[in-house]
Amino acid sequence: MNDHPPVLPATGALPRVLADPPWLRAPKKDRPKDALPKEALPKDALATLVPGLEPPCGERPLIWEPGERDRWIEKASFMLFVDRTHDDPWWDGAHERFLSGEMDIKQQARELVLGPEHLFGDLLPLFLERVDEPGRWSGIQLDDLDDYQVMPLVAWFGHQVLDVAYRVAKRRPADHGETLLPFLDAEVARLMADWLVRLKSAQEVSRAWFARHGATAVPYLVPDALGERRAPRDKARAALHLIASEAGVDEVAEAARVHGDPAAGTVAELLASEVPVERPGTVPRSKPSKIPAWLDVEALPRPLLRDGGTALPPAAVGHLVTVLGMSADVPYPGLDEVREKCAPDSLADFAWALFQAWRDAGEPNGGGWLIAQLGWLGDDATARRLTPVIREWPGKGSHAKATRGVGALAEIGTDVALILLSAMARKNRYQGLQGQAQEKIEEVARRRGLSPDRLADRLVPDFGLDAQGGMVLDYGPRRFLSGFDEQLKPFVTDEAGRRLRTLPKPGAKDDPELAPAAHRRFAALKKDVRAVAADQILRLESAMVTGRRWTPDEFRTFFVHHPLLRHLARRLVWTTGGRSFRIAEDLTFADATDDPFDLPDAVGVAGEIGAGAEAGVGVAHPLDLDVKAWSDTFADYEILQPFPQLARPVHELTDTERVARRLERFQGITVPFGAILALTQRDWERGVPQDSGVEPGISRPFGDGLHVLVDLEPGIAAGSPDAFAGQKLVQIRIAETLDHWWELDLDGDSHRFGELDPVTASEILADLTELAARADR
Repeated sequence: MNDHPPVLPATGALPRVLADPPWLRAPKKDRPKDALPKEALPKDALATLVPGLEPPCGERPLIWEPGERDRWIEKASFMLFVDRTHDDPWWDGAHERFLSGEMDIKQQARELVLGPEHLFGDLLPLFLERVDEPGRWSGIQLDDLDDYQVMPLVAWFGHQVLDVAYRVAKRRPADHGETLLPFLDAEVARLMADWLVRLKSAQEVSRAWFARHGATAVPYLVPDALGERRAPRDKARAALHLIASEAGVDEVAEAARVHGDPAAGTVAELLASEVPVERPGTVPRSKPSKIPAWLDVEALPRPLLRDGGTALPPAAVGHLVTVLGMSADVPYPGLDEVREKCAPDSLADFAWALFQAWRDAGEPNGGGWLIAQLGWLGDDATARRLTPVIREWPGKGSHAKATRGVGALAEIGTDVALILLSAMARKNRYQGLQGQAQEKIEEVARRRGLSPDRLADRLVPDFGLDAQGGMVLDYGPRRFLSGFDEQLKPFVTDEAGRRLRTLPKPGAKDDPELAPAAHRRFAALKKDVRAVAADQILRLESAMVTGRRWTPDEFRTFFVHHPLLRHLARRLVWTTGGRSFRIAEDLTFADATDDPFDLPDAVGVAGEIGAGAEAGVGVAHPLDLDVKAWSDTFADYEILQPFPQLARPVHELTDTERVARRLERFQGITVPFGAILALTQRDWERGVPQDSGVEPGISRPFGDGLHVLVDLEPGIAAGSPDAFAGQKLVQIRIAETLDHWWELDLDGDSHRFGELDPVTASEILADLTELAARADR
């Protein structure tokens, strides 16, 4: 057993849920008069109700994420093989079939969105009547309507179809709950609060709804939260606690003031309670989780209290394990107080020891909570340890565990955890895991009001480097200085500036305290930088290819003056307003002839190529540079680049290819499957597996919602990419959607390769040329 501080804390110093666990309390009828109330709330909380309140009336505008409404409307076109214009006579027949009932309910939903206004604009009431008479319409039940019908209807008609969306979502929350995300409505708020505390399968959509609407949902929850009916009251209070965890107690209380000052005061008092109201359905007090047989609780390190540093008593440690076992999806009430009263590093050590014990036992089933608890209690060190485990799980067939792990990283939420998650989202050999990491990063970015790229800008650590971008390693009698090469690999120089092969080990003449500490600092720096270097280089190369731009202030903050990234930024050529420049050693700017370059304080910013790419500051593509002049300058200064920029090959479409709908020069060649997978590290994406489990091709997005598609034969087996060693490039085309992989020649496919901007065309041709070089001859 571990040695622990011998002094036991007073019971009152312990978190309440560990000192007096609810599941050990006597039933109400057997409880003595001086026992704690049944609910872990202040004694007067339940007495302070404000009955008779009503939620706001009237329709509120639907709240959409950027581009979301358009994506929902596009779902109506799924598996639609012909793109018909509204003057096509076909619509007249469709109108007649709609009226007569020959057309099934699913098709009717589609035509209401896609059809011409003069024929279908007034048919929604008829459709809504028919939804309530399913037996008459080809046996289609309301349950059979799915996202490809309901989402387009919601995007097109809004509140007019709320009832249909609500009923479909309520019947199958896990499958269709997302259709309610844009609605801010009393019944929807009540349903989301119910799902939050009752349905494990609907947790994600419920939390997404509350994250989207935030404090604006409070007026719809307060009547239930302060009402007399216990079940809806507890659910609404749980939802208020969730909103307050993001928006803050003051903002939630202020939002409740629409119901009057007494209601606002009661909500503030409720949210200030030590322990949130218990959440029915997620933490059943009568059935606490059992401590697994494989777990030796006494062998775990005991968390320390912040006040006094004493360790939790053994019984409290067991109670903490029980609490965590009931916190797989949402934290058990009182866990926040545990985090408040216990030292964070000791909780993180405890959580990792618990997780490692599960792994040592062979990761037995039912271990989801052991991964989730790392999110509740973990820290930066936890995130660093967990990341390689997450990356290896999919290769062992443990995709569900990897998904849990991604959620734990997001829950830890520190900059280090998000850096690791961002790297996983940018580069990963497992497509499913990469997609889940991307979703979590997008979710975090939305909460902060940023795009994923702009969030990534703010997450690059400085690793304790000084203002000059280095680290002084003080051995006492001698000192060394760290630097970085073009791949961000740290190196050291002596006091004379001579580069050393490695940092010397502390010697007998060095300071016995300073030298070992400095040696450890440099070892940690190498380890930490290695974890982020490749991702940062990849991020800058991607920015060059996509034409991403930063404002001058952002450029100075995130690159010029950043202690780590300045080492990469100084090795690149940058551009703004059609002019190019570099960052000199003294952090001033110079052009290709080494004359001073004046960077304006403010210029417009365009996010991508093709949308005013000359605005803002960006990594210059060689197509936009005098490559020879810049190559000479970099050679003179012996500057090596982190990725091919000046030495990058450039390509052009031929005149024939610019007007073509297919890129025929590469069609018909067969390449190794590994060459195809390698392209996914360069902004290409693997296709979604079809019914056969085979991915039909790869694609690369560009412009405004367009994709370059490469159809493969036989395709990539999702679970075994090496199942088909050779992949034939059947055709290369441009498409607006990724839904139609199987359509080899659409009359409506009118996009031509001349729509590609020169940089995107060059990059795609370079990738395909490299593929062709590996073709089987």
